[in-house]
Amino acid sequence: MEKLKLTINLLPKGAWNNDFSKTLPKKDWDKLRMFALKRAGGKCEICGFKTNELDVHEEWDFDTQNKTQTLKQIIAICSKCHGVKHFKNSVRLGHGEEAEKHFMNVNNCSEMEFANHLNKALLDYNERNSVYRWKIIANLEKFGGSGIEVKQNNTPLIKSPYEGLDWDKLSFNDTKNLFEIKRNENLIGSPKIVSINVDNYQGTILVKALFADKIEWYLDDKIIQTKYNTAGLFTTELKVKNLTGRLVNFKLIGLGGITTSKSLNFYLWR
Repeated sequence: MEKLKLTINLLPKGAWNNDFSKTLPKKDWDKLRMFALKRAGGKCEICGFKTNELDVHEEWDFDTQNKTQTLKQIIAICSKCHGVKHFKNSVRLGHGEEAEKHFMNVNNCSEMEFANHLNKALLDYNERNSVYRWKIIANLEKFGGSGIEVKQNNTPLIKSPYEGLDWDKLSFNDTKNLFEIKRNENLIGSPKIVSINVDNYQGTILVKALFADKIEWYLDDKIIQTKYNTAGLFTTELKVKNLTGRLVNFKLIGLGGITTSKSLNFYLWR
């Protein structure tokens, strides 16, 4: 099969928020965006479709061994070509068949050739998901971005002491070993942990709890964030991007008492 005009480019999870459309100040991204749109002249740079509503897409190369993502191109493309690029998202939105047909039309290929290409893209995606943090390499001057600073993802990794726990099967004694629980006299229902999930791709700690009115987050024993609950299941998230300390823990506070993770901390490292 000859070189494809239109390919599927699945961003690995660790790169989902690294694209310049999200990380750059609006004025800087607009500079790159307008450079690509001006070059395209109202025509999709892949399939040639004429439209005044082109999307601007970043093409990246990934090196799992060196953990680098290198900007290859910033192109202006139509929404159909953009849907193929982000094929998994198109499937999620119910447009998978439309994206598949567009891929075959643009590349003048068979369904089998599409399936082979998709399978390769999925294999690459799964392999690249082994990397949590990518070093960004980009010469933005080539894309009309002279003077624009490229910043690296400054999100530390999180080591959780609660990884692998089956929260549905924890006994009260298990809970007492994991958390410090203080109950108020004559009251029942101190905050109960329903689940704790760490997402190292996005750098978040998600806590779900019952009987909690608020949560206090601490970094190296200093309070950094407080969030409040109105009623029912309390779902709260801490983003660790740009945190420069080492130990994170939380304290859940309710009418019935306090539940804290003081004895077991989340470790942050780069």
